[in-house]
Amino acid sequence: MRLLFLVFLLFFSVFKSQKCYDLKTVLKVEPTELYKPHLLAAQNFGVNILESTKAVDKYIAKGKFVKVKKKSRGYRLQTLEYSRPYLVKKARTTLENMGNKFATETKSFFVVSSVTRTLEDQCRLRKVNSNASLGISSHNYGAAFDISYVRFDHKLKVNTKLEKELEKILEYYKNLGRIFYIKEKQQSCYHVTVRKY
Repeated sequence: MRLLFLVFLLFFSVFKSQKCYDLKTVLKVEPTELYKPHLLAAQNFGVNILESTKAVDKYIAKGKFVKVKKKSRGYRLQTLEYSRPYLVKKARTTLENMGNKFATETKSFFVVSSVTRTLEDQCRLRKVNSNASLGISSHNYGAAFDISYVRFDHKLKVNTKLEKELEKILEYYKNLGRIFYIKEKQQSCYHVTVRKY
């Protein structure tokens, strides 16, 4: 019985130490034409692709990543399971400014559903969400966040009026040259990548 237990422990430790992604394979995945500007913008912040928690911790220690507040004027951060509440400074500032503008226009708040993701996080997410990208994401550089368009004031329901107001704000920041955004249908969110303006 003891031998069986030791074999199980050995198997488990080998299995656990293996990466659930192959970096070469991930890097080979060609982004869509729509998504290429997002990746280029995210890579401009001088952050290497985040493979693990260690990489995120390194950028936090260097002061390159700053913590995103759980609650701020105009937005709330939902409980994160597959991402970390950190962004490059410019991305956090942009999120806070967007939240302020949204609160001023609507007296409401939007919900941020995802922030910085490592390749390990993305791999875990893929196990429960088949739409999660196999390739590189702007989330992997600490320069992107997702905003739900079906969750305002913590109510999960379609609110066309607030969604339109949110889209106006996204368009405003896009026209200023500060962000790129994509409306993701399957995830009911706007994927926002901040540019180095």
